[in-house]
Amino acid sequence: MTFLQPFILWALPVAMLPVLIHLLNRMRYRTMPWAAMMFLISASRHSVRQARLRHFLLLAARVGAVLALLVALARPLIGGWLGWRLRGAPDMVFLLLDRSASMELTDSHTHVALRQRALQRLADAARDLAGTTRFVVLDSATRQPHEIASSSLLGELSATGLSDTAADIPALLDAAVDYLLANRVADSELWLATDLQASNWQPHDPRWARWQARVAALPEDVRIRVLALNAHGDNASVSISQVRRQRNQLWLTLDITGHGSIPVSIGIEGARTLVDVNVTGDRLRFQQKIDLGARTAAGWGVVELPPDANDRDNHWWFAFPEEQTLRAVIVASDGKTGRRLQLAAAPAPQLLNQSALLLRPGEPIPWEQTALVVWAAGEPPAQLETFGGTALIFPAEAPATPPMRVTRWRREDGPLASTQDGQDLPVNDLVCAHRLTLTNDATVLATFEDGQPFLIRQGLLYRCAALPAELGDGRVLVPMLQRLLADGGARFGHVANLFCDARQVTAGVAVAGAQISAWNRPPSEDDSERVDEPTARASFGKVPVTMFEENSQTAGRLQSELWQWFIGAMVGLLIAESLLAMPEAHR
Repeated sequence: MTFLQPFILWALPVAMLPVLIHLLNRMRYRTMPWAAMMFLISASRHSVRQARLRHFLLLAARVGAVLALLVALARPLIGGWLGWRLRGAPDMVFLLLDRSASMELTDSHTHVALRQRALQRLADAARDLAGTTRFVVLDSATRQPHEIASSSLLGELSATGLSDTAADIPALLDAAVDYLLANRVADSELWLATDLQASNWQPHDPRWARWQARVAALPEDVRIRVLALNAHGDNASVSISQVRRQRNQLWLTLDITGHGSIPVSIGIEGARTLVDVNVTGDRLRFQQKIDLGARTAAGWGVVELPPDANDRDNHWWFAFPEEQTLRAVIVASDGKTGRRLQLAAAPAPQLLNQSALLLRPGEPIPWEQTALVVWAAGEPPAQLETFGGTALIFPAEAPATPPMRVTRWRREDGPLASTQDGQDLPVNDLVCAHRLTLTNDATVLATFEDGQPFLIRQGLLYRCAALPAELGDGRVLVPMLQRLLADGGARFGHVANLFCDARQVTAGVAVAGAQISAWNRPPSEDDSERVDEPTARASFGKVPVTMFEENSQTAGRLQSELWQWFIGAMVGLLIAESLLAMPEAHR
């Protein structure tokens, strides 16, 4: 139980005043032995016991009435989220709001989005602490603190509006601790409203342990209250994992989540194409070809689904480059290896609008005109990491090792992703008898059966542990180089396909001169996996946390005042006291 005016509880000893008056009253009389009265008292001993019990009940009713009055004046709160804590209102409350795109899911029963429901609940809770507590809003999109004068302003802030960003819950909690360290608040609470999406919560991230250590080092106590929201509604989503242009044809790789037949509308600056797709499982990846006609310039478009429970994941904007020839540069110390890589990088130069330049080590590389550099000539130059395109490094030579098969690789995205019709590349057919040991401090895209990395990524730089000759007959090498060439070519098209963040919180297309930028929610926002309550609690370690699961069946406010009940109890006790004090002749 929480009290809005806890200082009144210091007056609880006043409840003993009726007892003190009773004892003082008894001291006014002196008992004198008298033989006749002693006989009468002995005869009516049973009546005396009843009178004594009535006096005790009378005294208890008076004490209880005073206690009920004092507790009512302290204004107690009770409820699933803010109740059941015997302490006063905090000096400062941080309202931490998850503004990720998944928070726009609308419940089919209440027709209210999770973010709006969170704002309502937070405003209700903050209203009861008005005048005694300061409130600071921190949102997941910008993580910038905003102190508000009244909880009624909560829904009017730009920092609490909808967004197409992802949430980073550990970083959001870290921002609150930064504010505490800078302002030295004596007593504070963090109220976090979130949908517990696993990709946002990141329960296994090492930052949770560091955050716990930071909170433990604070001189003041910090308490956490988590409002976990959930909703149910039919929802489908769309995203694009790749945009590729080949002359007058545009190839889009689309990912659809949902069930059944879903109409997909693809528009390019006004012209629309309607495609009906049938999602048999939970997710479907397919490739759609769009004919650009005689258009040679760059442009933009949007893919749309019909309205459903979350309209924020029904759109995906994209930008595509102008018609251009993509160049790859192959640097190899061995001529046979160089020609193999050259053919894989540009198998049909005229048809695919590609070219591949084969160079020997030491020859100058035309960095400014190159989309992809494939290096198989020993130690690479430092400029390979910063020239702007993609780079793939093969070993020029590698020690002999026991033959090892590639067994695990990333199928969802990257140079080894599955084909557009869902077929895996034959990566598990690769058996390497010569390989280098790669570092593990990068993103591992594929591993051998002994767990050692086969392919890693550091930004736009890729490293392969095997020799090019051991990548089979081209069924893996060709698609891998083609995808890296397309990724590196994005630097020339004056277009950018970006994910929403603090710079741009809502999805859409921005055109500035020749530059076209398409902003979208991160694809992780389409993941419906949530962390369960025990996992969420474990993330906070020893930091005190109260969790409240809020869904469409949770009615009413998160807490309510109980002073009316205590006033009623006081009135009842006073009525009982008057009945007990009434003479027997009038009962």
